[in-house]
Amino acid sequence: MATGTGKTRTALKIIEQLVEEQRITGAIVSVEGNDLLAQWGAELDAFVQTWPSPFLVYRHFRSYHELGDFALDPKNAILIISRGQLARLFQRLPAGARSEMIIVHDEIHGLGTRGLQASLAGEHQHFPYRLGLSATPERAYDEEGNQFIQREIGDSIFRFPLEAAISKGILCEFDYTPLEYALTENDRERVRQVYAKQAARAYAGNPMSREEVWIEISRVYKTAEMKPAVFFDFIERNSSFLNSCIIFVETREYGNALLERIHKHTRLYRTYYAEDDQQNLSEFSQGRIDCLITCHRISQGIDIRSLENVI
Repeated sequence: MATGTGKTRTALKIIEQLVEEQRITGAIVSVEGNDLLAQWGAELDAFVQTWPSPFLVYRHFRSYHELGDFALDPKNAILIISRGQLARLFQRLPAGARSEMIIVHDEIHGLGTRGLQASLAGEHQHFPYRLGLSATPERAYDEEGNQFIQREIGDSIFRFPLEAAISKGILCEFDYTPLEYALTENDRERVRQVYAKQAARAYAGNPMSREEVWIEISRVYKTAEMKPAVFFDFIERNSSFLNSCIIFVETREYGNALLERIHKHTRLYRTYYAEDDQQNLSEFSQGRIDCLITCHRISQGIDIRSLENVI
């Protein structure tokens, strides 16, 4: 389902119906990223209060360590847990207990990493109900990961793409403004280095996968030297694009190089990287900050209703 069309609420209603029909006695919600985990916690706290039978909401992420409490008594309880801790949970939670639960994976494409394949293979078969949520369920350049997700969770049961959401008035239309740029000689040299690395790895008997090559070339384009100049030339003529906007960058260093130029247009900006204060995100979502510069960290699932522009 496209971002903003209600994947979380859909999952909550599915859990609610299974509880009402007495098909399950508990649930596990697995997510990556503290922001999204906290958002799920707030949603669940409010949601279970409307149920006729009381349900406890446990958390195991950041400063919360409630995995053990849930494992001891998972009936009439829901656990929100980071995906990296699932293997540890499954060691504590008997297969019999899982037979009365649903497991929900938000941003299901994240389940297909090689590390999770090794630690979680076959573990989902103990759950009678398995639900994966994503706006982008396919893992790019990773057929092995896609097949693992299908084996563990199952086939897609419902699709609601962006075009359908806009046509039904659930999402607003948006304008897409591409800015053209060219690679510098230094950028082209970085691309040549990727191919040289590919050749060297092949000669050494340790060839790069197509995914590795494409990711490294993609990183060159994402950090191309000319892009900031092209962007700020556009901003000089369209400074309103910095209002209520998120600027996504590939690396912190690339984002920091933008700050001095952004400062000329607005002082209401903040960065939001791994070590930055979560208050920066809260202030942006409340409209107290015009512009947030960040990496991939908040590109999935976070609810920011004041957002006008994405760069």
